[in-house]
Amino acid sequence: MAIIPREEYLKLSEDKRFITLSEKDAARAEALHKDSLAIDLHTHILRGEFEENVPRLKRAQVNGFIEAVARINEDFSESMDLLGEYLEIVERHPDFMPAFCAQDFVTAKETGKQAVMFQLEPQTFGRKLERIEIAYGLGIRMALLTFNTRTYIGDGCGERTNGGLSYLGLEAVERMNDLGMLIDLSHCGEQVSLDAIELSKDPVMCNHVGARTLYPQCKRLKSDEVLKALADKGGLAGVSAIPNQLSGNEEQGIEDMLNHIDYIVKLIGIDNVAIGLDNVFHDQVAYHKQADQSIFKLAYIGQELNAPYMWGIESPEEWPNITRGLVSRGYSDEDIRKIIGGNALRVIQQVVG
Repeated sequence: MAIIPREEYLKLSEDKRFITLSEKDAARAEALHKDSLAIDLHTHILRGEFEENVPRLKRAQVNGFIEAVARINEDFSESMDLLGEYLEIVERHPDFMPAFCAQDFVTAKETGKQAVMFQLEPQTFGRKLERIEIAYGLGIRMALLTFNTRTYIGDGCGERTNGGLSYLGLEAVERMNDLGMLIDLSHCGEQVSLDAIELSKDPVMCNHVGARTLYPQCKRLKSDEVLKALADKGGLAGVSAIPNQLSGNEEQGIEDMLNHIDYIVKLIGIDNVAIGLDNVFHDQVAYHKQADQSIFKLAYIGQELNAPYMWGIESPEEWPNITRGLVSRGYSDEDIRKIIGGNALRVIQQVVG
């Protein structure tokens, strides 16, 4: 791996971007990825030119995506409008289908389609918790409790304080439990995360994170305490592939992601680890540079834009390289199936049904 411009990287053949395996292991990884049910717990596949990206999504061979309905301005009406647009895109495309329960992901696998479930990120409930029921009725099956900044629910991971859940936040968790809506803590502050895990009667997720022990300056990553508490309640840590959040190196890629998977598996067990890439088809670092000026300050979460992209996992198209990477790290077929989709399906089934 060497630093080259992103434009040049995208022109490289797969064998130059993907992890090198023996002929036997490569065949094993290919068959395993094709035969297993794969779920990406946090995606942005509908952002941008969806039709142009469909062939790349097919090459990813992922059966299920949980798509972020993202309105950074936290406007509920605009978020629901966007959800409607996304549902229309998915419903009208012959190769895709919406997902409202765990069985829909299984059906997608069986019928050769790709299923999309929807998450609010950031959540847009404000002080009106009846919006939780409205969002669920319109198709939302997961919501982030807080984004990087403070809300009525509690503190985000980018705040200078570490306040826990408010009384409103406690009620939000209870309402989401009652509905069967998945709770995501990926951008939440430390104490909000611990409070939500303790209060929730259902397993919760940090669906696009990494281990803060491996990169202590990034507050978006989760501490060992949060990861252990998550696992104790049967929850999941979905490991992401966001450039400049898993490492501060100038060269970053699939090996950094695998390092976080290895660490979290050893810390909390194979049954509590999944994948939530949170990457995109366009230039994610360029987007972060723009967001740093207009939406939130990256310094608040300890993120520095040192690397231009993630080698080997630059977009969802490179999903099969995760399976290759897990083969290269010595994981068994059974454990790989759990990480790339089995664990996610189990928790979705338990919470959503």
